[in-house]
Amino acid sequence: MARVRRSLAVLLLFVWSGSVQAEVEVRVRVEAGATKVRVVGSSLRVDGRPVAGGKLLAVPAPGPAVRAGEWVRPGSLPVAAEGPVTVQGRPHTGKVAILPTPKGELDVVTTVPLEAYVERAVAGEIYASWPMEALKAQAVAARTYALHMCEQSRGAPFDVEGSVLSQRYATGPVHERVRDAVRSTRGEFLAFEGEPILAAFHTTAGGQTAASEEVWGESLPYLKRVDSPDEESPEYFWSYQIEMEELRQALAEAGVPTDSDGGVRVLERTPSGRVARVEVAGAELSGRELRQLLGLGAFRSTLFEVRVHGDQVRFLGSGAGHGVGLSQWGAREMARQGRTYREILTHYFRGTGVRSLQDVAAAPARGEGPR
Repeated sequence: MARVRRSLAVLLLFVWSGSVQAEVEVRVRVEAGATKVRVVGSSLRVDGRPVAGGKLLAVPAPGPAVRAGEWVRPGSLPVAAEGPVTVQGRPHTGKVAILPTPKGELDVVTTVPLEAYVERAVAGEIYASWPMEALKAQAVAARTYALHMCEQSRGAPFDVEGSVLSQRYATGPVHERVRDAVRSTRGEFLAFEGEPILAAFHTTAGGQTAASEEVWGESLPYLKRVDSPDEESPEYFWSYQIEMEELRQALAEAGVPTDSDGGVRVLERTPSGRVARVEVAGAELSGRELRQLLGLGAFRSTLFEVRVHGDQVRFLGSGAGHGVGLSQWGAREMARQGRTYREILTHYFRGTGVRSLQDVAAAPARGEGPR
């Protein structure tokens, strides 16, 4: 554990020198697998040189490389402007780079200071009108997740996705209440044995969260089943209906062989009640596979029952998302009940504590060494 803590203090966190602090930066992939990237900006510059008209179109080139006007680069192509750089119609205020991929496509990565990233992650993930303690809990979770991923992604071209694959990343204006929540928790993160944890979160647990091993097959000591008061969520109950023939067709298109006479039945559940294995038209799938096949937006979670009436299959479910870690609607209710953001976080992430980046980074300077 000492190696991880040392890298946390020295490489990822705030670097303190007297009263001067340099903040860690987060690399966010905001566009993935593009065949064309349109960039607009005032006094636009590419690799430090001005671009006539402030507009640029980048396309993949052999190598792989990036072709943008007169520039052809096999590696990262940095783009800058006075003010925001607009990429594919969305403004970005951080450092922007266009990267070629091994598949002959383009990614766009923006690099932003940690606290600016947290503001946009909270803005993208939670309602600004929610109780302040819920906003603070989301801010600490977002910061913790970013720090954890920065450690995990060394050597990769980016740290996090700017989407639900990591955390949603808002590019529009950030509400002042969100800024207040981030400022008031500045530098705080959740730690287990000194490390920033995998601070997973989801929309609605459906009354009880799932342990990490139920969903990802890996047991993490701080991601256990806990009760979650999220009954006020509009997704606490949901239903999804589909014809049996349409369901068979969806399986066939995914390359899953089916039986024309088979029905739908749950074979196995996890300890939190989520569907581990399900039989559909003679094919055996995991609950997660079925959810991905039918669409994460409509098929909200793997916490469901099945009702078959003739040719109609109806799924009656509860909750939204993978169910691991912080329930956002549960955090909202706990905040309404008067619980603090720290109480909310330690309820959902068992055995963790809130630590300060300032304290961790300052420890070596005081001769204390890694904790």
